[in-house]
Amino acid sequence: MLALLVHASTGFAPVPDDCPADNRLSKPEIKATFPTPLSKESAASPEVASWFVDNVASIPMAGPPAMTARQIELAKMTAQEFMAARAAGSVTCVEYAEVLTMRAKHYKYMGQFMYWDNMPDQMDVVMAAAAALDAKVATEGVDSIAPLYCLPVPMKGTMATIDFPSSAGVGVLHDKKAVKDAGTPALVKEHGGIVFAKTNVPEFAASWVTCNYANGCTLNPYDHALTVGGSSGGSGSAVASYIAPVAFTEDTGGSTRHPSYQNHNFGYDPSRNHYPNHGNPGMSYTNDQVGINTRTFSDILAFDAAFVGIQAEHAAAALAAKTIGQIKVGVPKYPFVEIGKRVIFVVPAGWPTYPSKLTVSEGIMAKYDASIAAMTAAGATIIDKEWLDADGNGRNDVADNMLCVGDVNGAPYDVFLATFHSFSGQVAEWVRGYLNTTVALKDITDDIYTAGAGHGPGGFLTIGDVTDETRFRFGIGPYYLDTIDVWNSYFDTWGVDVIFTPAQFCDAFTYEGMAGSTLSQRLDGVTTYDSSVSLCNFVAYCAYKNIPVPKVTVPVGTDASGNPVSVEFWGRSGPAGATDKMWAFDDTYAKTGDLPFLYTIKPLVEAIAADPSLVRVDAALVKGVGNLFA
Repeated sequence: MLALLVHASTGFAPVPDDCPADNRLSKPEIKATFPTPLSKESAASPEVASWFVDNVASIPMAGPPAMTARQIELAKMTAQEFMAARAAGSVTCVEYAEVLTMRAKHYKYMGQFMYWDNMPDQMDVVMAAAAALDAKVATEGVDSIAPLYCLPVPMKGTMATIDFPSSAGVGVLHDKKAVKDAGTPALVKEHGGIVFAKTNVPEFAASWVTCNYANGCTLNPYDHALTVGGSSGGSGSAVASYIAPVAFTEDTGGSTRHPSYQNHNFGYDPSRNHYPNHGNPGMSYTNDQVGINTRTFSDILAFDAAFVGIQAEHAAAALAAKTIGQIKVGVPKYPFVEIGKRVIFVVPAGWPTYPSKLTVSEGIMAKYDASIAAMTAAGATIIDKEWLDADGNGRNDVADNMLCVGDVNGAPYDVFLATFHSFSGQVAEWVRGYLNTTVALKDITDDIYTAGAGHGPGGFLTIGDVTDETRFRFGIGPYYLDTIDVWNSYFDTWGVDVIFTPAQFCDAFTYEGMAGSTLSQRLDGVTTYDSSVSLCNFVAYCAYKNIPVPKVTVPVGTDASGNPVSVEFWGRSGPAGATDKMWAFDDTYAKTGDLPFLYTIKPLVEAIAADPSLVRVDAALVKGVGNLFA
């Protein structure tokens, strides 16, 4: 077999005629919303930042498609409302799918979905599935499509699917289809739902920015200057654009929650294996978890019950839930409101060292404080306490656990790097097992490009070059179990039911700020505009992702600049009173283990929303004359 060599300047070498078709590496065209010339450089780039201003932020926001009053009514439905309406027979699968696919096609310039170039008729596949489910209802009754009742749900673009290409955002995989569905789309079909195409992602989900050259960068419905977050930004934008009421995401280090922040959605990041992860290529064996973005908290509950098939368990959890007057909410400052270390063994670039402190932006902090006030007014008890310093070393226990582990195998231990030691191997196995293709890992890494300082997915795929197997074993062994104890010690010490934090440190990201590392940050009480994506997001979204902790982000209105702001609830890791940690290795427990958390925060979410200044604000894209909202 002749080797294929990638040439940065000229593309691929000619392919001999006798080479099997599956081995012919082809590249799609570079899309207009991805910065050119292509680059492998990941440093701050004023040139790339300016390119985004000139070529993305300047794109006019499209007006609405022509819609009847009935179509507007359907487009505005929540998932819960649609499933109830279909069960009652007041809408058909085809009628609803026509509205959503029409909106997807109308707004395709925004790049919520992939494969418009090589599968322009992709929405016909969605419509065919809707028609088939209507036909099933006609012969077998409406309960035959329960419990999802033909709800169309966009899949995150990393998920393997047989009906749509499965490239995970990589150009040389752009035309590849999977030989079998991943666990999530398979369960959607099994439970009477519709696989609603594939949303855009950075290559193998390895970025907080949803860009790749094969499909472009996804645009934000609030302001095209803003990023949509990552890695599930296509899903986040689709939900906020009223293309779908719920979409699948996946979170390894914020990839459900950061898009929910940037697109002003609710984001549910479940405990590990609550939703099926197989067939969605993981970066780790601990952090990765399929989740969802929605526009309402009630849709998190309704969709979760239907998708997992745990309606009875949801009903029982609702009955057993505490009233708001019985709920204790912990609000620790370190490390979610302020971060700064006296001693750090592994110091990320630009990290503030003691006595300096990185603190949450003023706009986010104002919304956070107002949310605490709203919960207090509704009767919740706020516990303003920190993790203890059990060993008396001057650092609290969470600081020791996160950043001061010490040497492992003769070198400082970095949980972030060690966790991803297996990433490239998992990618290679997914390509073999789900795509059944011989495209090599080097072909993939050679085909990934940067988009300024904040977007360099290719680096993650080579992270094994600087990690080792011994530290990896430490991370998934004793460190994993110790981390559960440290996290839960806050709940046990202070008797809290949930932890409440801001969702991120920095104001909503722009493409310009991402590429040039000129995002806002608040250091020692002074706001500057010289922060990087990693400095803004590392603690907020990577802390305690290596253990099973349920999390929900809640949109709380916009800041003074009109940009989205969110807060976040965190649950306990595992059941209270557990005498061992075998629950962490029990997928049956994982299906229902989050329910006490979800129903504990339900009255808290309602209390926050009772303040008109803290309600979710719809995007500019869906407002105006002839639009969904006046």
